[in-house]
Amino acid sequence: MKTEKHLELIIPASLWPDANSREAIWRDVSLPSLAQLYGKGRKSQLSQTSVEDYLASLFGLNDFAIAPLMLQQYSAELEPGFWLCADPITLRVDRDHLTVLGEPYLQLSQNEADALVAALNQLYQPDGFHFIAPTPQRWFVRLPSNPQLEFTPFEKALGRNLNDVLPKGEGALKFNALLNEMQMLLYSHAVNDARDAAGQLLINSLWLWGGGEFSGLQCGVTSHDKLGRAVHGQHAVVQALSAAHAMPRQYSDLVTNNAVVVLDDLQLHAIYGAGYEWQQVWQSWESAWFTPALNALREGSLTSLTLTFTDVAEQITVRKSDLWRFWRRAILPTHEGVAHVAD
Repeated sequence: MKTEKHLELIIPASLWPDANSREAIWRDVSLPSLAQLYGKGRKSQLSQTSVEDYLASLFGLNDFAIAPLMLQQYSAELEPGFWLCADPITLRVDRDHLTVLGEPYLQLSQNEADALVAALNQLYQPDGFHFIAPTPQRWFVRLPSNPQLEFTPFEKALGRNLNDVLPKGEGALKFNALLNEMQMLLYSHAVNDARDAAGQLLINSLWLWGGGEFSGLQCGVTSHDKLGRAVHGQHAVVQALSAAHAMPRQYSDLVTNNAVVVLDDLQLHAIYGAGYEWQQVWQSWESAWFTPALNALREGSLTSLTLTFTDVAEQITVRKSDLWRFWRRAILPTHEGVAHVAD
């Protein structure tokens, strides 16, 4: 009996955010294989409306918080309590508001991160806060208690007006005042003096998000999702939940018959409006993934391909028989008329 082979490609940020330039940006790319797959495939809607929720669902997690999940990568011996991601950011002064910016613009070193976190702990640890920076880009803070606020995920805050994405809830005014104090401490730190002198962006704020109770190991780290598929990707949820799988650079690198690959290279380009770079990512995927997968479907070596567009809660599944649906025209996933489902 022939072994079946299935592949799912998860693609966040497939919807170009500027509706006015969306038609033009798709017109300038040549993606015939993607157009065949998207146009001929069978469409369904997702119940999840964010990439984080969808990825967590692959591992059978219906209720989760990302900060505790990511913490288990670094230590299961941290003190229990309510932890938040506290990622370093810079607030850029625009014409009438502040804009949230993060990596890859910061280029923060571990020594700089350690010095800034030490200053935060010196001031706030007596009040029950504990900051850690296991990597230059990934910081966490344990709060004295759960603030019962609604926090905006980091990827949804990047490139946005600060006032639109601040924490919301009954105690938000007091909490945001505390965050403003932290901003002043960071701004005046010697690390930022040196960065300013070197022409680098300042680390003048933190992005707090993904909060939840941490009590040691949250769940077993596994090598496969609940369907037995190997999951590959650099996304934080995949890294937190999945044992290390080498990230395949192209279709021919796959070594398992059932695989999920998270292709999230579009996200920062979409967030920061880098249209040319966004187009080039699609173009690279055409040769690395879409054309080889289409050929494999045609010859029968790939049983099914699923394209999952989490930002518009849409999924396309293609089998060999679908390619014979001559009445279905080849079209690109421009998602015309679709707003940001995940906003």
